[in-house]
Amino acid sequence: MEIKEVNENRNIREIKARQVEMEIAKRKKIRIRVILAVIVILVAVSIINMYSTNILDEKFKGIMQKHVIFLLGAVSVSAVCSNIPYRLLDSKRFSLLILLGSVFALFFMLAGGKLLPGLIPNVKGTKGWIKLGPLGLQPAEFLKLPFIILIAHHLAACERKNIRNLGIVANVFPVFAIFALLIFLQNDTGTCIHYALIWGFMLLFANIDLKYIAYATIFIVCGIGGLISYVLGQSGDGLSGYKLKRIRFFITGLMTGQYDREIGYQVGQSILAFGNGGWKGRGYFNGTQKYGYLPEVRTDFILATIGEEFGFIGLLMVFILFFLLFNVTRSTAMDLDNPFGKYLAVGIGGFIISQMFINLFVVIGLMPVMGVPMPILSSGGTSIFTIFLSLAIITNMNFNNN
Repeated sequence: MEIKEVNENRNIREIKARQVEMEIAKRKKIRIRVILAVIVILVAVSIINMYSTNILDEKFKGIMQKHVIFLLGAVSVSAVCSNIPYRLLDSKRFSLLILLGSVFALFFMLAGGKLLPGLIPNVKGTKGWIKLGPLGLQPAEFLKLPFIILIAHHLAACERKNIRNLGIVANVFPVFAIFALLIFLQNDTGTCIHYALIWGFMLLFANIDLKYIAYATIFIVCGIGGLISYVLGQSGDGLSGYKLKRIRFFITGLMTGQYDREIGYQVGQSILAFGNGGWKGRGYFNGTQKYGYLPEVRTDFILATIGEEFGFIGLLMVFILFFLLFNVTRSTAMDLDNPFGKYLAVGIGGFIISQMFINLFVVIGLMPVMGVPMPILSSGGTSIFTIFLSLAIITNMNFNNN
């Protein structure tokens, strides 16, 4: 009788295990379909909007060709990379290799900015671009993915060793500090802030007690408050450095709704574009801010053209697509038993959604202009390839969800 009960319990457990496996397999298929559908829609939106944005530009044909090539090339490369098992990224040797490679690339940018100004020019005060003829490569943008892999590797190691709280921070902070310092020295504050957001987002899912997260939040809020008080306490002429002046005019613009004509011009024109668009938009091709009124309309302020031509409803649809991608990464992380895979999926989700929010907050005047592009929609090959390679990893996790 006891043997019969044991066998029945075993059969029940096996049935439940198979049911769980079938449910996970079903969720994997759904997530892969969602990723593919969202990518197709976002690529289509990107091409359609870029066509409208640049239709009167004398370099229209070259701009469109380059943008389409970047998108299709990124899709093709990510399709190949999605077949590479993500577990291969989790090794001490590989982590050391990408850390050394990243440090070398960032040091090269710093040294090249002084020694090779033709190759690494000063672009609006930032020496973060490698110019190769008509093409430009931004290493700090591409290195976001290796950075996420490194942080995920260290967080997974902490989880396996049962390291908690401040011990986790002590393990991963050096990696963040290296990247942040070298990027900050390039005078690329916006990208540096994005790295900090990715790092902080990944820490939220580590074994850190809520009280430490609360302490960190209070510290950050107080630091921001102190910076705002200092900036507002100085006159515009009393501030040294363009960035501090830009922060001051951003804060005063946020409080008064009036943006400085020189420093706050872009934000003012961007808000005007959203106002022109209203709920339904002015219609495809009917936007006016793209005709020389709004600088950087193809990159940092691409959302303004979407808002003007397709209105709030069009913007809402775009945001829903990005939230779908974020939900895919979140649910993928929840289904993974592998700690490295879990943190890697969390990091990629945080990377995409935080970049979307930074760009959104900039174009509506809630953050100073930072030079952070809108994922997939903005022009820029480095950003596009980085996003698609990240999604290739999420796709592979759903092929091999264990």
